[in-house]
Amino acid sequence: MDNFYTGTRYRRVIEMPTGTKESVPHLQQQLKALGNRYAVEILQVLSPKMGEMIPSLGWEQIVDGILKLSGVSRPLSRPSGEKTEEEAEYERHRQRFVTGGTLYETMNKLIQVGFVDAIGARGRKNRRFRVTHDGRLALSAIGGLRGPTAIDTELQKAAMALLKHKNFTKLLPAQEKFVREVGEVDGNLVIQMPPGSGKTFLAMMVILIRLQRGIRCLYLTPYTSLNTQVIDEYGELFESLGYPVVRYDGQHRSTETELEEAALVVGVLESVLSSVLARRKWTNRIGVVVVDELTELDSAVIRLEPQSLGTDRSAKLDCLISQLKQESQIITLSSRFGQTEEVAEWLDAQVFRPGVRLAPDEFIVRKEDDTVIIESSDGTQYSESSEESMLHAVLDHTGDYENDSVLIVAGTREAAEAIAADLATTHPRSIMDDVVSMILGPERGLPVTSRLERSLSRGVAFHHAGLDAAVRERLERSIKTGDVRTVVSTTGITSGISFPLDCVTIMFGTGMYFLVSRSRYLQIAGRIGEYHLAQRGGRVYLMYEGSTMQFRSLEELEDTLLHRPLRPLRPGSLHPSLIASLMMKEMVQGRVFTKESARGKFLKLVQETFRGFVDAEYEPKMNSVFSRLFDWLLKNGVIEKSDSKFRVSKEAKSVAASGINTVEYVTSRDTISSLQQDSVESDLIDLILGFSLPQTLRPRAYVPTEIELRLAEIEPPNQRYLNFKQGRDHFKKLVLQGWLSEKNVEDVIEHAEEISMEEAGGRRSIGGDIGEGDLETLVGICSNIAWGLSRFLSATGRRKLSIRFETFSRQLRYGVRSDLAESDLLDLQIMERDEGQPEQLSRTDARTLFEAGYRSINDIVRKDIDAEKPGFARDRFAKNCGLSRRMGRYVYKAALDYVKTRTGGE
Repeated sequence: MDNFYTGTRYRRVIEMPTGTKESVPHLQQQLKALGNRYAVEILQVLSPKMGEMIPSLGWEQIVDGILKLSGVSRPLSRPSGEKTEEEAEYERHRQRFVTGGTLYETMNKLIQVGFVDAIGARGRKNRRFRVTHDGRLALSAIGGLRGPTAIDTELQKAAMALLKHKNFTKLLPAQEKFVREVGEVDGNLVIQMPPGSGKTFLAMMVILIRLQRGIRCLYLTPYTSLNTQVIDEYGELFESLGYPVVRYDGQHRSTETELEEAALVVGVLESVLSSVLARRKWTNRIGVVVVDELTELDSAVIRLEPQSLGTDRSAKLDCLISQLKQESQIITLSSRFGQTEEVAEWLDAQVFRPGVRLAPDEFIVRKEDDTVIIESSDGTQYSESSEESMLHAVLDHTGDYENDSVLIVAGTREAAEAIAADLATTHPRSIMDDVVSMILGPERGLPVTSRLERSLSRGVAFHHAGLDAAVRERLERSIKTGDVRTVVSTTGITSGISFPLDCVTIMFGTGMYFLVSRSRYLQIAGRIGEYHLAQRGGRVYLMYEGSTMQFRSLEELEDTLLHRPLRPLRPGSLHPSLIASLMMKEMVQGRVFTKESARGKFLKLVQETFRGFVDAEYEPKMNSVFSRLFDWLLKNGVIEKSDSKFRVSKEAKSVAASGINTVEYVTSRDTISSLQQDSVESDLIDLILGFSLPQTLRPRAYVPTEIELRLAEIEPPNQRYLNFKQGRDHFKKLVLQGWLSEKNVEDVIEHAEEISMEEAGGRRSIGGDIGEGDLETLVGICSNIAWGLSRFLSATGRRKLSIRFETFSRQLRYGVRSDLAESDLLDLQIMERDEGQPEQLSRTDARTLFEAGYRSINDIVRKDIDAEKPGFARDRFAKNCGLSRRMGRYVYKAALDYVKTRTGGE
C-alpha cells in the first residue's frame, strides 16, 4: 500500500488490558475513600451527563452542586447588588456545609486514590477539579451500571481506548451496534446518524486503527468551529500516542513540512481543496478521508446571481470528494437525507444507519391579533398566550426556563444581539463571575466582546462570527459544560456541534436564508444532541414572524420543514474559476497535449462528481464551458500553441503551483506586473482586495470577473451595485490600513466605521459593519493571498518583490509595520502559566522590544551577555527590555528555548 504514514515521530500502539487486577491494598484504599462523607456526591457533581464535556469545577461550583443534589438551589441575584433574604439563607446553608473541613478531607482522599484530578496549586482559590475515568467507573459501579466487557476486535480495542480518553463509561446504543455489526471497515462507508449521537467517535475509531497501521488520514470539515471541536476532543490523544495532528484552515496556517509529516490533518473544505488543486505534496498518500457533514453537498443557492457565483460550497465539496475518492477510502458523516442509495452507489459504499431515532417535540408558534398561539406539529397540544412578545410566550411555554438550556436561532447578527439584550433584562440567568471572565478573556475590551459582556453578565449570551474566534471557542465550551444556558445565535453555531440543550427556538423572519429544506432544519433542531435527548427530551419551536422570501405562508413553512420527505442531495454546478483550476491541474502534468485530450481528462473529472453522477445534462453543459474557457486561456497566454498541440506556459505553471486561481491571476496580471519593491502599501492592498475571497467577506460586496459572468450566462450587476461595492471595498481598505499601522482593534474598527458613515451621509448600511471576528478572518485570508503571490513571484524570478510580499503577508497576519514584520520576534511563543498552551508574543510587546533595541530573538538572548557585569544576562534583559520584570523573564525563557531548539541545544 502506498499511503502509509512514514513520519519519524515515535508511535505507540495501544495494547488494551486483558483482565489485569488492581492490587488488594489499592482497592481497599479506593473503597475506603468512597466511604467518606460526600465522596459519592462529589463524584456526581463532577461527572457530566452522557455526551457532555467533562467539566473542571472550582470549590464554589462543587459546593453549589452538592447543595443542589440536596434540593437547595442558588437564588438569582438582584441587579442592584443588594442581597435578598433567599440569598442570605443560601449563604447560611453554604457555611454550615463547608465548615469543619470534612469536604476538603474527602476531596484529598479522592485525589490520592486517582478518582479526581486536581488542577492548580494546592490551597489556591482558583484550584479546579476534574473526575478521572476511574472515578466515573467507580460512580457507574455504585449506580449498578456496567461498562463494556469483551475486547476482541480492533474496533472494540479502539472503542475502549477512546472511551477512556473521553472519560465515558460505555458506548451509546448506536455505537454499540456499529462495533457489534460492522466489524472491519475495509471500503467506503456512509454513516447516517442524528446530531449528537456519536458519529465523530465512530470515525475516530477507524482513524485510530489506520494510524496504528501507518496510514495517513484526513478529517474534512465545512467550518473552523468543527476543526476546533475535533482538535480539542481528540488531538491530545493522538499526539500522546506519537501521531502528529495538524490543523489546516484560514485561521491556522501550517507549514508544508508540518502538513507532510502529519499523521492526521484536520482541515476545512476550502483550504484542502486549494492544496489538492495545486497538487501539494502533503495531499499524496492519504489513506482515509472522513467527510463530516455530508449534507453540505446539498446546494443552498436558490437563484444564481452575480454576487453568488462561485460561492456555492456544495460544488466545492463535490469537486473535492470526487478528487479524493480516486485514491482514498471515504467515510462520510451526516444526519439522514433523501435517496441515500444515490450517494452509496456513487461512492461504492456501505451504509450504516441505526434504526432507532429520537426526535424532539415540535411546535409551531404564530400570532393572531394580540394572541400568541403555540401548537404541536401533530396537533395534540395547543395553548394561547397574551404575552406581547412571541419569544417570551415560548420561554413561558417551556415550563422550566430556570433549569432549561435554551438556544434561540436568529437570522441576523443585529437580531441576535438585540434579543440577547432583551432577555438579559426580562429572563436573566445565574452565572458564575469566573465563567464570565474566562469567556471574555483578554479580548474583553473589543467592540463585539464588550457588548457580549453586558448580556453575559446576566447569564444570556449571543454568538455570531463577529466575535473573536477565541471568545467563540470559549463560549462554545461553556455552553457544552452547562455554564451558559441561554444563547441567541445566528445559524453558524448550528453547524455540526451538539450541545446539551432542552429547547431550540428558530425565528423565521428577516435574514433566515439558510433554512430552505427539511434536512437543513433537522441540522439545526439536532443541536439538542441525541445524548441529551435520550435523557431529558427536548423541544423545538418554529416561530413564524411573517412572510419571508423562502416561506410566503405558515402552511408553506410547515409543509417544507415538517411534512415533506427528505429531499436528495443536489450539489450546485462547478463555477468557471473552479473549472479553470481543474483544467490546469490536469494540463500542467504533461509537456504537450491536444485540446481533445485535455477535454477528455476534464470530462472524466466531471463524470466523477456526484452532480455528474445524478444529472445526465451536466456533462454536455460542462463540455460547452470547457471549449469557451480553453479558447480564453489560449487567448490570454495561459496556454501556448506548440505546433499542432498545446502546452501550459511556464508562468501559468507557477501560478497553479502557488495556489493562485488562474482566472483571477489573468485579471490582475497587469497590476502585478506594474508593482515594484518600493510600491506603496495602498497599492498592495488594492491588489489583494481585487481577489474574490476578500470580496465575499463581511462587509460583503462581490463581483465576479467578466469571463466568469459570460461563461455562467449571467448579466453583470448594475451600476448602483458597483458603486455599493466600491464603498465596501474602501471600508475594508480603511480597516486593513488601520491594522497595519498597529492601531488596536477597537480603534481600527471605530475609525473605519466613522469615515464610512461620513461618506454615506451619516447612514449605517445593514451588514456594513465589522466585528473583531470578521477582522481576524479578513486579515488571515489577505495574508494567505499575499503569501501565495510571494511564492509565485519567487518562482518567476522577481525575488525582491517576492520578499516584499512575504513581509506584507506577515504584516497582515500580525498587524504590524514592515520593520517589525521583517523581524522574527513575532515567532516567539510565551508560556505564562504552568498549565495551558503557549501564546504568541503580542504585537504590542514585540514593538516594545523592537524599540528597546531587541530586533530579533537572537538579540534577546545575546545582547545582555557581559562577563564583566555582575548577575545574569536574563536579569539585565528583564530590566532593559521595557516590559514588566515578570513578562521579561517569560520572554527571555521563550527566546532561550527557541535558540536552543534551532542550534541543537548548544
